Amino acid sequence: MSGRREILHVLSVTTLASFLTGINARILVVGIPELAHSLGADVEQVIWLTQAYMLGSTAVQLIVGSLSDIYGRVNLFSMGFAFFSLSSLLCGFSSNVFQLISLRLIQGIGAAFLMSLSLTIITDSVPKGQLGTWIGVNQIAFRLGSLIGLTLGGLIIDNLGWRWVFWVHVPLGLISVFWSKMRLKEVYRPVKAKIDYPGFLSFTSAISLILLSLTLAAYGSAYLRASLILASLGSLILLLFIYLELKSSSPALDLRIFRNWQFAGGIVAQFLYSLAFGSVTVLLVIYLSVVKGLSASLTGMLLLPFEFSFLIFGTLGGKLSDKYGYAPITLLGLALSSTSLYMMSLFSTQTSIRFIVATMLLLGCGAGLFVTPNASSIMAGAPQERRGVASSIRALSFNIGFAASLNLSVLLMTGFIPYDLASKLIAAELTNPIDLGNVNLLSRALSETFKFQSLIMASAMLFSTSRLPLNRAIRKSEKGVLKGFEVKDSSRASIPH
Repeated sequence: MSGRREILHVLSVTTLASFLTGINARILVVGIPELAHSLGADVEQVIWLTQAYMLGSTAVQLIVGSLSDIYGRVNLFSMGFAFFSLSSLLCGFSSNVFQLISLRLIQGIGAAFLMSLSLTIITDSVPKGQLGTWIGVNQIAFRLGSLIGLTLGGLIIDNLGWRWVFWVHVPLGLISVFWSKMRLKEVYRPVKAKIDYPGFLSFTSAISLILLSLTLAAYGSAYLRASLILASLGSLILLLFIYLELKSSSPALDLRIFRNWQFAGGIVAQFLYSLAFGSVTVLLVIYLSVVKGLSASLTGMLLLPFEFSFLIFGTLGGKLSDKYGYAPITLLGLALSSTSLYMMSLFSTQTSIRFIVATMLLLGCGAGLFVTPNASSIMAGAPQERRGVASSIRALSFNIGFAASLNLSVLLMTGFIPYDLASKLIAAELTNPIDLGNVNLLSRALSETFKFQSLIMASAMLFSTSRLPLNRAIRKSEKGVLKGFEVKDSSRASIPH
């Protein structure tokens, strides 16, 4: 067991990593209109600035565990900081949107190593009895980073410009590289492990093609044929990935775990949640900055109620699920989230700030009540020896749903407003007057998109409802035995979002 000083050293580094990735998760979003104007980006290109980051993070999730088994945790963790810092520096020097998208992909790869290995290093270093506590600290660090990112991002963009949104990460990242080298010691002994390269390549190819197909579909009917071809090809490669994983002796993802409905139902519910939720922040920024005409700093401030509410109710949701079981709490969370998205569909140019803030608070409440209990139910539904795999599948399902949500929203919006007009409005200089008729058209497109997202969120409730009998069985069973898998209380620890 590591000494107290060594544990504190580990926690100082891993918490810094969570804090840094939390800042990055929110600091760019409030500057989307400014960035689009500066680089002349259209709607889909703006979306890919977030999507490329998610794609890089998602793809590496499949092999980061195997790589850490071979090369050790600490070296790869420090490399993740270096990747993240260097890509942030280069992002700020981007001269066009395509360079920035490529660099955001690299930044996502670095962030994936930080997010994945921080939990692994904590697990390797702290006593089991304290694991839930320190994972909870990691979650709080991420949320605090998100809060600071929203406020800091707006202030930086209004006063220094969008490039400093990336450059602010560089000194923090470089300090983190040296701090991790100084304070982290490799307590894990690397072993020989087999990397599932066919699984990694087929999965990454399939997801990339499907996302590209959604991108082309948003450009209009002229690209429909190419979109369908890419979607079909991506789907076939995804089927190949499933076949390879079921046949492999050392799969990147052991899909047999889906035989347990408590686990599988939780994954499906989470995917639908992220599909509905993923683009909400981006759409809100477009609404607040373009439709309402607010500055980047004020836009960031208006998103803070969501983060505060999420932080509070995420903690409360875990406690309530321990008392009443995960199913009723996740149902309540999804119902509140769906209601808040429907309320967003009522937004217009005349909507009061008070109503907007109330909607933000309700969304944070619903998201917090869903995410933590559902994550706990997913982990509890997996046998102990497969919880590493379960955690990876959980992260992938969220990332894929999040990335697809961005493209789906643009596709929905373009059904109510011409693509070129939407791009022109989002990239417009805020100091220039904008035609009120066009603004109302954009507002209606956003309204219809929020309405559809509300329906997707509501559909996730079916997969929480279907697990109610399992929830009752777990509550009644003192030993928590479910279909041959032992469910222990420790598995109900709060899992980071």
